[in-house]
Amino acid sequence: MYLRKLSLWNFRKYGSGNDTLDLQRPDLVVPFKPGLNVLIGENDSGKTAIIDSIKLVLKTHSAEWIPLDDEDFYDNSRRLRIECEFFDFSNEEAKFFTEWLGWEGTGNDAKPLLKVFIDARRTERGIIPPDIKAGLDEDGISLHAEAREYLRTTYLKPLRDAKAELVPRRNSRLSQILRAHPAFRKDPANHYLVKRFELFNAAIEKYFEGKDTDGGVLSVDQLGKELKDEIDRYLSEFSNKASQFEVTPADLKQILERLELIFKNEKNLGLGSHNILFVSAELLHLNKKEWHGLRLGLVEEIEAHLHPQIQLQVIESLHAIKAIQLIITTHSPNIGSKVDLEKLLICSGNKVFPMGKGYTCLTDPDYGYLRRFLDVTKANLFFAKGVILVEGWAEELILPSLAKKLGIDLTKKGVSVVNIGNTAFLRFSSVFRRKDNDQFEIPVAVITDLDIQPSDENDLVNGETRKARKLREKQGKYNGGCVRTFVSPHWTFEYCLSLCLSFREHFYEAIRRAGLEMTADGYSGKNVDDDWTRFAGGKSDIAIAEEIYTQLVSGGRRISKAIIAQHFANILDSLPESDINKSDVEQDPNVNYLIEAIRYASRNN
Repeated sequence: MYLRKLSLWNFRKYGSGNDTLDLQRPDLVVPFKPGLNVLIGENDSGKTAIIDSIKLVLKTHSAEWIPLDDEDFYDNSRRLRIECEFFDFSNEEAKFFTEWLGWEGTGNDAKPLLKVFIDARRTERGIIPPDIKAGLDEDGISLHAEAREYLRTTYLKPLRDAKAELVPRRNSRLSQILRAHPAFRKDPANHYLVKRFELFNAAIEKYFEGKDTDGGVLSVDQLGKELKDEIDRYLSEFSNKASQFEVTPADLKQILERLELIFKNEKNLGLGSHNILFVSAELLHLNKKEWHGLRLGLVEEIEAHLHPQIQLQVIESLHAIKAIQLIITTHSPNIGSKVDLEKLLICSGNKVFPMGKGYTCLTDPDYGYLRRFLDVTKANLFFAKGVILVEGWAEELILPSLAKKLGIDLTKKGVSVVNIGNTAFLRFSSVFRRKDNDQFEIPVAVITDLDIQPSDENDLVNGETRKARKLREKQGKYNGGCVRTFVSPHWTFEYCLSLCLSFREHFYEAIRRAGLEMTADGYSGKNVDDDWTRFAGGKSDIAIAEEIYTQLVSGGRRISKAIIAQHFANILDSLPESDINKSDVEQDPNVNYLIEAIRYASRNN
């Protein structure tokens, strides 16, 4: 069995505030799959609330106390409900829940399902502790203790001190894991380790009596006996009792509480190494044999204390596990780039967006493409408050500097500029386009080139200019949901900068500097010795732009657009406010599409 669905009403940030709950319309529904499920999103996006809601209903194997408090109730609501739905039972699993099971489907296709929930209320005198109930109707029937034991989860808290969980101490988590394993469950009083400790304690006792294990006189020394005799002499003056030394009582629980799990032949390791050791121990617990209950692990911030390469190794290994269901949260773009989209659930706003087929507008080829090319830098889009998708390095480098000249700091606004590296916008933008009614509230701007040379813009095709047709096609192709497309009014991004009266001189200077840099790096024919005065003398704006762009960017002396962009961004950053008229930039039709895209993605409309 596995947790197929979580439904929430008025729990923390997910609520309506209405105390008359509509059980047909939860405030949040989160679908889960068998195996790995990854909740990803920015801070305060609701990942922890989802994990905590599951813990409140199912409790954990470590038997930690998990109470409801006032902050669990949405706003001023007085009632909340959390419902977990389980599916795909084996016969061995289903037998523990026969009186609470319902059925899905009819006839031979009918399969059992189980809904377990809490329905909590609070009054002026406090929260009324809810019963854990199960059943398909609204009220359900109380789930007794034995059945609840088969639904407990394993939970690893964020920023966990894994080392503390693995060292010897009373009721340590390691001892709990070991005691639940078949290796220690059968006949604990006569366990092999218990018998070995009994023999060891007998040897300890004999040593302090000055005897060997056969009862003869100990040939090594009699110092132990002398020590004990002296203690007993004092005891005889205080009482009629005698002393005895032992290492530990021959009790399996106490033996296991004295065990420590460490790396072989390695000492003084850091928190990251102890974290993967702890995760390994918990996986042992989840995958224990002869267990017919729920195998569900909840792990917050799986990347805790792990460097990026180990993160990749861990997530690849978790991908391969089939017998255990894992629900993990992460802030790591590294992990976000490695996880199959089918297993991702993006937390954004007050919603959760599954990325699996049937939810997005992605096609099968899209999933394959993104599996290959959704790298760490592009995975930033999962954590952003706004996204700008661009074609290449030039836009990625220049847009943040341009935005700052408009008084917009994209970093502070939480906007990610994602360089697609080509024009595969549809594949990336479709991540945010949904088939259902739930739409992302993240503004996604697609910035793309017109890709028509100026001389061909006004050619008519079926009564429509090439430019108008191209604009219509691109916007119709990418627009949808929270995605809006912003197309350059002319040819390319660089050509539009060459036309912009506020920027063209600075852009030319960036080209000149880039040429000098490439020459210094050993590339021949890259010098641009002419200064800006060469463009004086009555040339039209279009002629100047074509000379800048065609001869210096796309001509025989090609200069790297990325290097030009880097220099142009540096120039923009260094310009005093007085050198750029913000109003002129905003009204310039050649770069207005960039301004609109920045304002849309940063919610500065």
